[in-house]
Amino acid sequence: MEMKKRRLIIRAAIVITWIGLGGILFVTSRGHSLLVDNRNVAALNIRAPDLITVTVDKGKSTEFLRGDRAIFKVGGGKHRITVEYTDGTPPFIKTFTLPLKGDMYLLSIPKLTNGIEPFYEEFVNAAPVARDVEEAPTDIP
Repeated sequence: MEMKKRRLIIRAAIVITWIGLGGILFVTSRGHSLLVDNRNVAALNIRAPDLITVTVDKGKSTEFLRGDRAIFKVGGGKHRITVEYTDGTPPFIKTFTLPLKGDMYLLSIPKLTNGIEPFYEEFVNAAPVARDVEEAPTDIP
């Protein structure tokens, strides 16, 4: 009887360990799409930089002109963004954390570099617009 109880405890510990490991891996490797936006913010009267280079985490750097937008695939919750200017201004480096709930976020470079919170927001694609197309009659004689 004692051997059965011991086996049951060991098996339960193994199951709990696997579930905990799965939860930890989900949280630490959760993937997101990050849309980085270098457009003017008209509501706050903020002008976007003319030409910058942006690097997210240790990924490939991308050049942005004013009005550009690019997508970065990121994994995990904590990220580091580096904005390098072409006019000799020192680079801007910021570490931030994305929530688990969303899949895609829109990050505004002008808000980020001017210290305006929140500088990112969840991005939701607009629903496809239904076109009013006249269908051909299906009852052909």
